[in-house]
Amino acid sequence: MGGLNMFSRDEIYNMCRNFNIDCFDIGDLIDTSRNDDDRRYNYKINHQYFLKINNTTAVNEKFLSDIERLIKRYKSIGVYCPILYRTKEGKLSYRIEKEGIEYTCYVEELSPYPFYKSQGIEYYDFKKTVLEHLGILASKYTDEDLSETKSMWSLIELGPFDKDVDEKQENMDVLIKCLMDNGYVEIANKLFQLNNKARDRIKAYLCKLPCCVYQGDLNDSNILVDEDNKFRGIIDFNMFGTEVNINCFLNESMYFLEEQDFEKMSAKDIFSKMKNIQNSLLSSITANYNLNKNELEVVDDYKRIIFASFYPNVMLWINLITRHKWENKVIELLEIICEF
Repeated sequence: MGGLNMFSRDEIYNMCRNFNIDCFDIGDLIDTSRNDDDRRYNYKINHQYFLKINNTTAVNEKFLSDIERLIKRYKSIGVYCPILYRTKEGKLSYRIEKEGIEYTCYVEELSPYPFYKSQGIEYYDFKKTVLEHLGILASKYTDEDLSETKSMWSLIELGPFDKDVDEKQENMDVLIKCLMDNGYVEIANKLFQLNNKARDRIKAYLCKLPCCVYQGDLNDSNILVDEDNKFRGIIDFNMFGTEVNINCFLNESMYFLEEQDFEKMSAKDIFSKMKNIQNSLLSSITANYNLNKNELEVVDDYKRIIFASFYPNVMLWINLITRHKWENKVIELLEIICEF
């Protein structure tokens, strides 16, 4: 997909000049590409900027304009986000072509804050302080000037990187196939029915549910802290978008299962841990946001889908099942999820 020499120094100098930047130092390429259709090249410029180069059609002037507007909203509630810079023509993006491929370039401020470094279970105590801002943001901007772009968490509606189905449905399909392939037909059918029933209920309420625009990917590599390890801001808006509030809240408050959970705990205790951590994290959001009647009607349906198809947990379950390690506990946990 490319390498350190994907773009020449002269090409990078020219891109920077279009953003009124006199480039005198180019850092090593940070390649976060996913595949040939989603190439993402990032260069640190002058220890002050990030030049970002993408070939996906999802990143365009409208996309970046929506991000800029969202950044201003985060800043209005006291959350730092790096600003975007404009070209000489006043645009946020600059188009180039190389080897028959069109790329969109944009420039982002280099953050003055370091990244948060995860510290095991203490991460969830820290994350409570992070998630508090979601309730503040939702209380101020719900249903106001929503973006046409859907977030990565979207259920039923498709995000910009989804193709035929939403991400949760894709995860569920992969999990069900793994279960069927390994002889767990009964639990596979239960998950299929649970998923369809919950989705039908959500579809009936979807147009009535409050929404807001969110950054959409609060993993620890996107969270910024000060010298005292206190939450200060967020970066990386590639997964931003309009999202149903409760769906965003529930996804961002999920517990990431670890193999040692299955080694040390019963399935029932693992499920209790998942619920307790989520409830604790949710409390920091709902301290500033009250769920309305429609949200309360379907919040449990969202929980059932998310608990059964949250990507990191699904990947762990599949890994354990195919390795035949703690697979009985995995199946028992899935049974519990189907019943709650």
